[in-house]
Amino acid sequence: MGTKKVNCIDTPIKRLPGQGLREERDRLFEELINEPLMICFVSIVFLVVECLHVFSPIKPSVWIGVGVALLATVYAVRKCIIGRRELRNYRRGEEGERIVAQAIEQYLIPVGYKVIHDIPVTKDGHEFNVDHLVIGTNGVFAIETKNYAKPDRGSPIVRYDGDWLYWNGKRHKRDEAAQARSAAAAARECIARKLGMNLYVHPVLCAVGWCANSSNLYGHPVLLVMEKTLGTVIPKVAARQTLTEEDQRRICSALM
Repeated sequence: MGTKKVNCIDTPIKRLPGQGLREERDRLFEELINEPLMICFVSIVFLVVECLHVFSPIKPSVWIGVGVALLATVYAVRKCIIGRRELRNYRRGEEGERIVAQAIEQYLIPVGYKVIHDIPVTKDGHEFNVDHLVIGTNGVFAIETKNYAKPDRGSPIVRYDGDWLYWNGKRHKRDEAAQARSAAAAARECIARKLGMNLYVHPVLCAVGWCANSSNLYGHPVLLVMEKTLGTVIPKVAARQTLTEEDQRRICSALM
């Protein structure tokens, strides 16, 4: 899953951090930017043709072309506004995943952890991606990345009480903690299906650029961290199942 074969030696190509978001961003660009602009362009061409007809023996109404052009332009502008907002969100998400990937490489890889980025999984009929799967002696960690915009004033603080996350005191409509748990559960099911290993996968939520404050860091269902604390928090998690080097290698090979 998530592996492409190239050349005659069947070299596996790992998925890059944020690859799923980048693919979705490209799709949105095509659907919400290129398509509306093309419709607008076609309508303008139609308007020009109608205007030219004014000078021909046939005299169709130029207002038909004006109406079509106006409707198409309004549609295209609306789509572009929505598209720009969506693309900005995906770009921020992709940047967040790259920042976390760099932190993993800086803090966790040197102490023996392995990582797989952007793993496509299915949970309850929904397809999504596990941003980062970190594998070490003390277990498997599914890291969900959140790179929300920072407030204009004050320090960006995210607090977790074991049920909800509060970003500068406000709870989002989306349950980020549940999202992290779903990613971990999907990764666990994927490992069980491919390897027959019944492993607990620790759900981790990494708040990029935010000051993370968990009232019970290791006791809550989700481990809340910042990218800068990945190297100090994850190695201290008590192992529910100790993974050998061979176990770690098998998991990486199966999910790449």
